Amino acid sequence: MPLLETLSTLAYLELFLAFVLCASGLFLVRMLRSPVLRLPGPHSPSFFLGYAKKFWASDPTELHEEWVQIYGRTFSYRILSYVFLYTVDIKALSYIMSHTDAYQKPHLVASYIAEMVGYGTLVTEGEQHRKQKRVISPAFGLAQIRGYSDLFLKKAAQLHDVLSLEISERAGASVDMYDWLHRVTLDTISEAAFGCSANTLDHDRKPNELCDALRLITRSVTRSEMLPMLRFFIPALRFLPDEQSRLISGARRTMREFAIRRIKQKREELRSSDSSPKPPRRLSGDFLTLLVEANMSACISEGQRISDEAMIDECCTFLVAGHETLAAMLPWLFFNLGCHVDVQEKLRNELRTVGTDCPTADELISLHYLDCVVREVVRLHPSAPSSIRVAAKDTMLPLRDPVYIRGQAHDRITVTKGTPIVLPILAMNRDRELWGEDAFEFRPERWDSLPETVSGIPGAWGNTLSFWGGQHACIGYRFALNQMRFIVFKLLREFEFELACPPEDVGKSSTVVVRPMRRSEPEKGPQLPMYVRPCRQD
Repeated sequence: MPLLETLSTLAYLELFLAFVLCASGLFLVRMLRSPVLRLPGPHSPSFFLGYAKKFWASDPTELHEEWVQIYGRTFSYRILSYVFLYTVDIKALSYIMSHTDAYQKPHLVASYIAEMVGYGTLVTEGEQHRKQKRVISPAFGLAQIRGYSDLFLKKAAQLHDVLSLEISERAGASVDMYDWLHRVTLDTISEAAFGCSANTLDHDRKPNELCDALRLITRSVTRSEMLPMLRFFIPALRFLPDEQSRLISGARRTMREFAIRRIKQKREELRSSDSSPKPPRRLSGDFLTLLVEANMSACISEGQRISDEAMIDECCTFLVAGHETLAAMLPWLFFNLGCHVDVQEKLRNELRTVGTDCPTADELISLHYLDCVVREVVRLHPSAPSSIRVAAKDTMLPLRDPVYIRGQAHDRITVTKGTPIVLPILAMNRDRELWGEDAFEFRPERWDSLPETVSGIPGAWGNTLSFWGGQHACIGYRFALNQMRFIVFKLLREFEFELACPPEDVGKSSTVVVRPMRRSEPEKGPQLPMYVRPCRQD
């Protein structure tokens, strides 16, 4: 028996060694076949991990910016067996963004997003993406976005009243502006998407299934966990169940069931209100009404219509992405106003020149300094600091700034199928070579005279990549910008904002969506404590 046990142990050991050798061989093949590996770049600190541990423990954007200074504007580095391409070359990024069939979201990233919101335009690629975008685009036209102005003003006024009550009941105490701004954006997006309020601004809020589901989804993208990262690099782990996936699945099911009921209701309302074969396009209304109406339009052929399932996915995408974009940016706007009292005072004075408490969207857009402040916040605080694409086929990527390989200059590089490419949103938005030496500083006045070098940044708005660009640009960016303007208008005319902690104690969460948090209290999650006081009416 001891002999049999020894032989059995040796057999298992041989199998284990064979597995290790096979895995190591695949590791080396994947790594060595990538021509991107020949680019300049940092030497991996670990043979197997590469820079995986370093990225988990530090700010990837800061690390990338440090490497740009050492290795140039295009380089490569390794995480496990994946050789990543990183570039802040404007020509290369423009090419990637304009060739969406060649550079697409990694399958796991798309699956992760789809797990939360379904296969809306945020996930789909190619012809399916173009088909869905044709149907939903009318809901994001200029006239339709202006149609939300009354909603933005109403919710901003509600927040104003809530803050007035807070500071009167808790005199001298700080207010968590992150929490209240998160609530108002959640309430607004619920009403804008489905025509029903989440009532998050009510102190005696009753349970709301849609709101609770959206909050759960929100928590999943503001939590930094190791397993999702490992799943990206180790395919076998993608089949392991985990608690977060189960919770997200339940929340997604709730949003889906809610959307099904509302689509049925909206379709019946539209049919009963207008039986003509080609009703006039609606200029206002919730997103779902506009979407159902656009999909029923006689202007769209049967083959171009999208299914109810696709409409459900688009509603969930608008609900989650629309909320996350603004809920991440708005707190940083108030953080910067708290840090720069002169900017706050100058902006307040401009807002008080508006001769009404109920301005139009166009009146707010025309305010020059408000526009400068909004642009500067969007530049420095994109909701996501970076994104990623994978080459869907072998391509030649053109460069504006040549890269040197073994002493020879190359104005294009070979990118093989499967190569992951980091898209540096924040790094481009504050690139000193483009924006100047004060690129990291919050200075709204820079928008009075921008350097010519930023004109080539291929973004959808404001010479930045915050709303991305090209075919996959954020379709709802005007919605977010208009809501931001209305909230600032309503609050800053009446209140003064001061940080309730040292500015250096406010850091960024190391999560998918970047939010403010206190470095001294990381366990409490996102927060922005501020003193809010009624300001003098001169």
